[in-house]
Amino acid sequence: MTYRRIGFGRSFASMLFATTIFSLHSRSVAAQDLEAKPVSTAGSLPDAPLPVGQPEGLPQDAATPSGTQTNQLALLPPTLTRTPLTGEDKLWIYIHKAFGPPAVILPALGTTYQMANPPNHYPREWKDGAGAFGRIYGYKVADRTSRDTAQFLTSLVLHEDPRYQRSTSTNALRRTLHALAFTVVDKTDSGRNTFAASNFASAAAGGFVGMGILPNGYNDLTHAEQRMASEFLQIAIGNIATEFEPQWGPWAKKIRLPKILPAWWVPRHPGQP
Repeated sequence: MTYRRIGFGRSFASMLFATTIFSLHSRSVAAQDLEAKPVSTAGSLPDAPLPVGQPEGLPQDAATPSGTQTNQLALLPPTLTRTPLTGEDKLWIYIHKAFGPPAVILPALGTTYQMANPPNHYPREWKDGAGAFGRIYGYKVADRTSRDTAQFLTSLVLHEDPRYQRSTSTNALRRTLHALAFTVVDKTDSGRNTFAASNFASAAAGGFVGMGILPNGYNDLTHAEQRMASEFLQIAIGNIATEFEPQWGPWAKKIRLPKILPAWWVPRHPGQP
C-alpha cells in the first residue's frame, strides 16, 4: 500500500509540474506578443478579454454589475471580465455554489448513481436502503460544501479571482492546454498570474473530508489522495467545458438544454433585478 501511495503521489506531482511549466511558458510567449501591441484600454485587467459578443467600448450588461459573466449552463464557472470582483461578489458566488439549488440537487443525483453502482467492498449499511442513501448523501453534501468553502476562503485571503479566463487562441489544442494550465496558474484580483492555491485547497478539502465520514477501507490516506486527484480533475474538466462553451453553448441552447435548469438555479449577484 505504501508503494502504491508513493507511486501515485509521484505521478500526480509530475502531471502538475508539467502543466505548470507549460502554463508559465505559454504565458511568457503571450506577454512577449502583448509587448508588441499597444494597450487600447487603460485600467483593464491584463490579458482579460471582453465578454463574448460584447463590442469593445460598450459597457457591461447592467444585469451583471459584479463583473461576472454567466454561461449557457449555470453549472459552469463564471468567466473573467474587465470588472474585478469585490469580497461581497465572491461571497455571493460562494453562497450560491455551497447553499443554492445545485448544492442540494447534485449530491442527490450523485447518491442515486453511487447506490446503483456501489464500490465492491462497501458494507451493506452503505449500499442498501434509506439509511445508505442518507449516509452517502450526507457525505456528498459535506464533500461539496468543504470544496466550495476551501476555495472561497483561499481566494478571499490570497486575493485570487475565482473566475475563468478563456484563451484568445483559435487552436483547439492550445485552448485545451490553456484550460488545463489554468487549474494550476490563475489570476489575482488585480489581473496578475498567480499559483492557483484555491484550486488545490478545494481539491484537498474534498479529498480528505471523507476520512472522517466514509466506512473503513475507504477512509485511509491512499483513498484520500485518490479522491483529491479526482477533485482536481473535475476542476480541469470544468475549465475545458467553459473554454469551449462559446462553441457548444448555442447548440445546447437550440435543443433547449438550459431549460433543464430553472430560473432559480442561475446565480444571483448584487444589483441584479
